[in-house]
Amino acid sequence: MKVTILNGNDHASNVDFDQYINQLEDELNSHGHQVKHLLLRDMKINYCIGCFDCWLKTPGECVHHDDGRLVPPAILECDFLLWASPLRLGYPSAILKRTMDRSIPILLPYFDIVNDEAHHAARYPHYPLAGLLIAPEADTDTEDRKLVENMFSRTALNMKSRLTFSADTAQSPAEVATLIENAAGLKKTLPAYPAATRGVAIQPPHRITVFNGSPRGKKGNSPILLGKFLQGFTAANPANSSEIFDLAETRRTEEFAAKFAGAECAVIAFPLYTDAMPGIVKTFIEALEPCKERSQNPPVLFVVQSGFPEAAHSRFVEAYLQKLAARLGCPYVGTIVKGGIEGIQGQPEQMTRKLFERFEQIGRTFGETGALNGDQLARLAKPERFPRILGPLFKLLSASGLLNMWWDMQLKQNQAFEQRFNRPYAQ
Repeated sequence: MKVTILNGNDHASNVDFDQYINQLEDELNSHGHQVKHLLLRDMKINYCIGCFDCWLKTPGECVHHDDGRLVPPAILECDFLLWASPLRLGYPSAILKRTMDRSIPILLPYFDIVNDEAHHAARYPHYPLAGLLIAPEADTDTEDRKLVENMFSRTALNMKSRLTFSADTAQSPAEVATLIENAAGLKKTLPAYPAATRGVAIQPPHRITVFNGSPRGKKGNSPILLGKFLQGFTAANPANSSEIFDLAETRRTEEFAAKFAGAECAVIAFPLYTDAMPGIVKTFIEALEPCKERSQNPPVLFVVQSGFPEAAHSRFVEAYLQKLAARLGCPYVGTIVKGGIEGIQGQPEQMTRKLFERFEQIGRTFGETGALNGDQLARLAKPERFPRILGPLFKLLSASGLLNMWWDMQLKQNQAFEQRFNRPYAQ
């Protein structure tokens, strides 16, 4: 068996984790398996910038010429992929998340129907089984373990794989090696869809500090939606104001963390990336750890948007965000979730009018009451899931190419249409 280990230990001082992985590697080697161990902190792996060039200009290959290009072949050539990392504020490290974001070239931009929901279509005929190994934090509890396991189960599903187990370093390397060897026979059910979370009402703030987590910065879809929300917030009270910071400016992460700590109310918005937050947002989250030692941290609300049509995809990271707010000691105002957002920049006004009006209405209500209205959030989120009866229709539209028109148009503009199914890492 060929095994690839993506080691997300972000601190060389954490020798225990590296020793654990080395022992696991030795155990697997002693059983005749071939192990490729990538120590991610020693590799130059840039953040995904959301350019989609790996789908639209150089199909199957990232435009970054860095060590991140070593990751897709390491995934595709193995039989088993192990995501391994210490937890940082309830989720694996930012360096592992950054690496996972760079794996999207191994998929196609087109949608397929899997388990009655939209997922990206396969680019390759083979993908490895997957497992998750974490090192718990001092305050890790059962809920934390389940939240991260659920998100990685979803990531594996979208990566044409299956999460076969979730283990932690309390188990011996020999036990984890046995799990890997027996992975094909391990049956792990997919997690149930979490319900939308409920936040608390706060005193209506007069100033909110907004953190735009779009890897595209000001050119992303998140700032467009934030702009509509802020229009409503300001309309509720002309004295209201806001300031916006782009988390894509990662050199300013510590500055942004200080802005968060001093905020009257914070808003964090981002697109769904490999079923969680983008790497730049995870880096920012980790910079907020000192807030755990402070009292009177700001209330926080989140905005999660995605290209998937259904809101259900984002409910898993939403559950994590609620726990994150509690871990930071921040009142949790709630999360605004909306799917089907990719492409809104090029859509005519009549197609986005209702969407923008709803974001503005939510912002106005928040400015007036200090709360997110559950009915407004539910209307915005629709469709939560596609009715099962529409599955065959969706498949028919996909097979006809109608659902691919937006992608195909851009591929043709880039003279890359004939290469759209390229498999640069095929063996």
